[in-house]
Amino acid sequence: MPRIEFEAETEEQLLALAWRWVMGPQHQSGDPVMDQADQEKLRRKQLGEVLNAIQGADSRRLLREVAELSARNTALALDADLTTRYGKQTGTAFAGIVAGPNKVMRRVAHRDLITWDADIRGYRMDAADAEIVLQRWPAP
Repeated sequence: MPRIEFEAETEEQLLALAWRWVMGPQHQSGDPVMDQADQEKLRRKQLGEVLNAIQGADSRRLLREVAELSARNTALALDADLTTRYGKQTGTAFAGIVAGPNKVMRRVAHRDLITWDADIRGYRMDAADAEIVLQRWPAP
């Protein structure tokens, strides 16, 4: 069985080495530990790439709705009203609508953009992502 070992002076350095091994260097200085400003810049860049790649009208519309609600710390409920507004027969159609943006987000940022909230039976996203979506795609 192959074995990988890291040695460091501190736990923070050890985590940085492991992070770099898994994710690669994060910026040009070669320091894998990013400060908050660098993390925000990376998030905006990644999300910008994802938003540019989303072409489906239903995906764009749903993403905007989820962002509006997530900015207020609530979720978009998957209910009869939602299926009617989108002209869908069942809620299963939304799996495909959500899959497109999430597929691109996983490729670009290694995480989901839209998540399922089982308690509400609906969709939500991280508040920081919601803020970026709302800035990039203002209300019509």
